[in-house]
Amino acid sequence: MVGPQPELDRRLDRLVQRLREAGGGNLLGVALYGGLVKGRYTPGVSDINVLVVLQDAGLASLLPLAPVLTEALRESVVVPFVVTPDDLRDSAVLFPVKILDIQRSHRVLWGDVHLDPIRVEPAALRLRALQELKNAELRLRLQIVEHGADPDVLWRALTNSLPKLAVTLETLLRARGNRGNRGKDVPPDRAGVLRAAAQEFGIDPARMERIAKLRRVDPRPDEAAVRERMEDLLSLLAHIGRIVDGDSA
Repeated sequence: MVGPQPELDRRLDRLVQRLREAGGGNLLGVALYGGLVKGRYTPGVSDINVLVVLQDAGLASLLPLAPVLTEALRESVVVPFVVTPDDLRDSAVLFPVKILDIQRSHRVLWGDVHLDPIRVEPAALRLRALQELKNAELRLRLQIVEHGADPDVLWRALTNSLPKLAVTLETLLRARGNRGNRGKDVPPDRAGVLRAAAQEFGIDPARMERIAKLRRVDPRPDEAAVRERMEDLLSLLAHIGRIVDGDSA
């Protein structure tokens, strides 16, 4: 879990202040979401995800905010998600995994971020989760055929895919729990999410454990171990994808 981050909190306070000055009445709200809220933040490695909600997001409205957000990205790796309330409603259909994840895990820094009225439909959620699982599988295949002899590239591709995979699996676990009214709590940490997914989807726990423990800051193991873990991840993605596809049939 992430401990107190007083310096980071001061930077976020300053960011909100500058956004309010630059955006004026067009700025509706600002919220923090992603790994920092969930306790999955690694200083110097993880992005800081910030939701910025505007009344209008045309060019003239975005230009005053550009210097503020560019500086925040450069100095603190702040990655903004700039939307209007209409965008959020559309995104609930187009990007339901992302929107549901933000809804469930965010901290309002200022204003009204207009998340409360948004509803994510289960059918859209299952379809998007299936797409993201398949996209991850296809991206990894591409890395293998392009850089199959380079264990460093494969290791980065493998470990970089895990944060997004954890978000997708976390969302699926919540959706399946709600559907079955089982009331299961989803673990807050990434490794816990992956272990819970192994139990939910009938995956060999030992095989998932080899993936669950990996972090982007870990040193690369030997080439044989990299290939073994890549094989594990590809098999897991295919297995879970088949189950989710069956859910939506």
